[in-house]
Amino acid sequence: MKRKIFSILTVLILGIFVACDTNSDMTSRIIISMVDSPGDYDEVNIDVQRIQIHLTSTETDGWLDLDNPNQGVINILELTNGVSVIIADSEIPSGRVSQVRLILGENNNLVIGDEVHDLKVPSGSQSGIKLQVQETLTEGITYSLKLDFDASKSIVQRGNGKYSLKPVINVIEEATSGAIEGEVEPKSENVAVYAIQGQDTVRSTYAIPDVAGYLLEGLPEGTYTVAFDPGENSGLAPATVENVDVTIGQVTALQTITLE
Repeated sequence: MKRKIFSILTVLILGIFVACDTNSDMTSRIIISMVDSPGDYDEVNIDVQRIQIHLTSTETDGWLDLDNPNQGVINILELTNGVSVIIADSEIPSGRVSQVRLILGENNNLVIGDEVHDLKVPSGSQSGIKLQVQETLTEGITYSLKLDFDASKSIVQRGNGKYSLKPVINVIEEATSGAIEGEVEPKSENVAVYAIQGQDTVRSTYAIPDVAGYLLEGLPEGTYTVAFDPGENSGLAPATVENVDVTIGQVTALQTITLE
């Protein structure tokens, strides 16, 4: 690949380097979504206020709040037949996740016909609804946790005719991406690194000077060309590595690339 082509690519995608360059951060992405098994009601409305995970990593050992893009009331009966809603999406330190905690607000209710019934949530607003999870997050990998409510089993009618929410939730854990990592010599150069499929640059980052390590993360499963561009003023020639396979949940390690 000619140096001129790399220079054009550098200009076109320079704006996303800051977002993609997470080599030294040792982070993973976690996405938590909610789905539902149908229940015999018209609506089951859950007031999701906060989502936390219990994380053990080199940086923390305790509860960590996640970004919640859909804070507020969610009718879980709409989340069937492949429909889901993302309730957390965060870049967090890589480590071991042992629990997820949902902290609910006060606006939880059940609709049957024309009647709206308040749903009492035992400890849901204070200590939260805790779900057991056992997932080790690898650096550069995106993980998905699906919280599958069973509405028919989660709603309990009390003796006084009122209703309580005692969530029965199946947690589905899966990795959803892979990554490519490696090093570039000489370490003194600020080398742009691209993961390419066909004519499309899927991800890009830098091999950081004096460290030389790079991580192309969040890659869909498939085969890539990894391209290295040291820039026109470096005096070094670009290089490529063909047919690099990426597998979901794994980090593909390349041999050190030496630019001359």
